[in-house]
Amino acid sequence: MSVYSGGRKNFHTEHTDPAEQRVLKMRIVFRRRRLAAVFLLGVLLVSACSEDGRVVVPDADAQTILVGAVNVPKVYRDKLEGVYTVTDGNVIFGPQVVLKWTGTTLSLFWERSAGVAFFATGLRDSSLLCAGSWRTLTNTETGVVTLQCGPADGIGAVLRSDSLTDGSLVLQGTFSTPDGPQKRPLRLVYKRPLYAGPRPFHIIAHRAGGRNSDRLPASENTVELVRLAEFYGSTGVEIDVQLTADGVPVIYHDEYLNLRLNQRSGLVGTVGSYTFAQLETFVRLINGERIPSLRRMLSTILHETNLKFVWLDSKPSMPISTLRIAQRLYHDSAAALGRDLRILIGLPDEDKVNEFLALADYRQAPALCELDPDDVRRTNAAVWAPRWTLGTQNAEVEALQAEGRRAFVWTLDVSGYIRQFVRDGRFDGILTNYPSLVAYHYYAQ
Repeated sequence: MSVYSGGRKNFHTEHTDPAEQRVLKMRIVFRRRRLAAVFLLGVLLVSACSEDGRVVVPDADAQTILVGAVNVPKVYRDKLEGVYTVTDGNVIFGPQVVLKWTGTTLSLFWERSAGVAFFATGLRDSSLLCAGSWRTLTNTETGVVTLQCGPADGIGAVLRSDSLTDGSLVLQGTFSTPDGPQKRPLRLVYKRPLYAGPRPFHIIAHRAGGRNSDRLPASENTVELVRLAEFYGSTGVEIDVQLTADGVPVIYHDEYLNLRLNQRSGLVGTVGSYTFAQLETFVRLINGERIPSLRRMLSTILHETNLKFVWLDSKPSMPISTLRIAQRLYHDSAAALGRDLRILIGLPDEDKVNEFLALADYRQAPALCELDPDDVRRTNAAVWAPRWTLGTQNAEVEALQAEGRRAFVWTLDVSGYIRQFVRDGRFDGILTNYPSLVAYHYYAQ
């Protein structure tokens, strides 16, 4: 029996009363603020690399640095976003970084080893204060970092809402490195605003945020990871959906339970061999999480993130008709909340295309097709998603865009290829395990 049987009112997202809507929105704001705090505390822990191979960042003492500070208003945050030149600290951060906000949390992205930093921030005595951690995703380098910007550094231009120009604002502070506790100087100089292209561009995080092999703070394909995806620069996520023995759609990449994805449990065989209750009871993923249901994942995305795009990668066991039910329900819920959220059914092969075409309303069902442009048109898919090894294919991309469709490319992880596709391609989005690296190349144009 499908987990979605029972109708719309079984879902807690059904709020039609205006008072209930206001209460829900207040709860969402509270959860997002709490999420940012929990995230920063979660990554600012005790040592550079734990015995089990996970990356754990030293304590940045953020509470001490930010004591007495108030939240940075959004109007100031928007002005501070931009591309910054690194004049001190480029041994780690390279020649330039991209500074971008997600709510009240500040992220820095740079090219070298897919680097990323996260900060808690505040304003005190007309100064911007930032305390957080940095790490590189392609290796285990990590450390703590602080930044500040006071009246002598140009913060007055931000507070007065003046336009920033090249060199008009300086963020300076210190960072630590894995080879010792000593602090090194870091100095960032404002260069230009973030790039904003003529069309919306999606940075889509593979497996809800990245792979286990990159030692992320949460396991791949989990609600814990999808809550962090925006901090890494993502505007959307791809998740892998398959079916349990009792018909519950769950998020898990591999067909078989295995030690790449989960801890030892005694269970062997396919995910589809077990009921959802059995998986909930006995299986823990690499970082201790449970395998999430599709319902829980979509609810988390809808209520606890600002993500705008979900790519449902349908595995062989996952009926397209069941995905269509979930898609309708959560599109309706998003519309009721005023959320800009697109959920697309992935069509990775001919079998899934045929299942999709059997739907009575397939022409109204938003889909993403990985096959040829002719299959995109045959299924009326909203998005074409070819493999990156086929090249930029600008003529085909532009032809589909002229028909009102989008084109995403997958899965791009190498910096040089990302740069090439961003610079020379016409795609509307990139699927990647390193959203921070795509964010760097896109916004630094």
